[in-house]
Amino acid sequence: MSKDDPEPGYLLPHTTKGREAAAFLSYVVDYYDVLPRYSIFVHGGDKQRHNDLLYLNSQLLPNLRHAAIDAAGYVNLRCDTIPGCPVAVTPHDFTKEDAAKKLDPRAKFAAIYAELFNVSIAEVPRNIGGVCCAQFAVHRDRIRQRPRGDYVRMMHWMAMTRQTDTFGIGWVMEKLWHVVFGMESVQ
Repeated sequence: MSKDDPEPGYLLPHTTKGREAAAFLSYVVDYYDVLPRYSIFVHGGDKQRHNDLLYLNSQLLPNLRHAAIDAAGYVNLRCDTIPGCPVAVTPHDFTKEDAAKKLDPRAKFAAIYAELFNVSIAEVPRNIGGVCCAQFAVHRDRIRQRPRGDYVRMMHWMAMTRQTDTFGIGWVMEKLWHVVFGMESVQ
């Protein structure tokens, strides 16, 4: 098997930029029409800094409540609200230090958000906040509330952007997964 012809059952991300976000969006794009009822997005290893429950996915996943996913549509797999809550990003109010850092996405966040969601800068929320990071579960109906083309556009931004580096792309998506899947900008 090669990187262009993966072993059956393995996902080949559409881009190598964006860390886990590339794999997550590639999955949504590739399986949009045949999604299972629940899609659970986690990092590959058992021990993750993103977890609460003793930092092990093997302890976290058996305790996942499907009723919570049914009720909310999207649930972060963390319970700890620090970092990220109540507000993690203020897209219109960045610091001089943020602006001085070439690939730091904070100073460009409003423009990035506008491109990702195909909205004007004026439509970008003043505040964005939610439980941190990139391990979450989503109901297929919530994923399909957004057309497949939106996810393709987000993937294209990840592959082509010069606004930030691969770490910054992943950081941006960590701050926005709840918005991507239809939640309010501040949770």
